[in-house]
Amino acid sequence: MSARHLQQPGPTRPDRVSTATTARAQHVLAYLPAGQTLYESLVTLFEAHGARHGAFELLGGDLSTALYMTSVPNPGGLQVATYGPRTVVGPAVLVRATGSYGPDLAGKPMMHVHGILAENWTDGRAHAGHLVPDSCVVGPRRVRALLTIGVGFAQIADAETAFPLLFPVAAAPSP
Repeated sequence: MSARHLQQPGPTRPDRVSTATTARAQHVLAYLPAGQTLYESLVTLFEAHGARHGAFELLGGDLSTALYMTSVPNPGGLQVATYGPRTVVGPAVLVRATGSYGPDLAGKPMMHVHGILAENWTDGRAHAGHLVPDSCVVGPRRVRALLTIGVGFAQIADAETAFPLLFPVAAAPSP
């Protein structure tokens, strides 16, 4: 099987890997409250620590409602890929997820989350993809979150892919 090559619509960026560093990152471990969406609970937690940028790991828990999507080819569009149909699973076990957090093009908090779900705690079928944070609701067993503050992401228009992408940025950690 040969490797697949995707020809993006715009000029290739010279920097294939982008990084950001900080002198001191802050880590916060917390449980996200039941009944809130991942979006509202994570935004509240980042804001409580004075952070506009960050990264996070979701270290397990449960979701009373979970929604995810996977990427699919986009042969008729400008971009080479797009999101496929939304898949609803719920209740679901959140096995693990990682995410990027920062302002979107309008300055509003946004996040991009990749996660692994199971349909129940004992013998559930596995699911994985892009979690939809404003549609995933934390369940009664809650979700454990580890935030990294001091480095994070901001959405920037990307000429190569014709998508607004999250790029790394350094941000001063809260005192």
